[in-house]
Amino acid sequence: MNINEKAIREGMAKANAIIEQRINAALYRLGMYYLQHAIDNKEYSNLTGNTITSTSFGLYKDYQLQQVIFISMKEAIRTKLIKGEWFDEPFDYDGNVRSFQGKIDTDAFYGKDLARDFLMQYRPLKPNAIVLTTGTEYSTYIENELDSNVLTQTRDEAKNTMIQMFNKNFERIK
Repeated sequence: MNINEKAIREGMAKANAIIEQRINAALYRLGMYYLQHAIDNKEYSNLTGNTITSTSFGLYKDYQLQQVIFISMKEAIRTKLIKGEWFDEPFDYDGNVRSFQGKIDTDAFYGKDLARDFLMQYRPLKPNAIVLTTGTEYSTYIENELDSNVLTQTRDEAKNTMIQMFNKNFERIK
């Protein structure tokens, strides 16, 4: 290999490293945008705090999970209710007094654990991806039975804005 070929290969390796770093940064910012969108557009009240605190996203590179991101907030006040169990805390996650009986079967653990476990075992459809999730069985119940938004509006927002938002968050090489 002559000196020019070596210089070109080294230059390409540096350029590819910069591009990869900027793609990862753009994906992170995009994930944070959609995570905040999900929290800002939720249509449910918080009982134990497991749905809101488990709303998260995973960053994948070459189909491998690189990072799980949760927004920092007050931790859930207890594990998820199971079917038939009564919420017997003096105040719910939002500070309201109310009673509620569990409507569905859950794993009775914390939502963050289920969200992390899901993202760790999930294989995205594309090699580099952002996957948004919650770690509660109640998310489906809230969406389907209570007709209230958990992640649907954010999924629709992402479908409509993903390319533009990625381009907006990708720092161009000057």
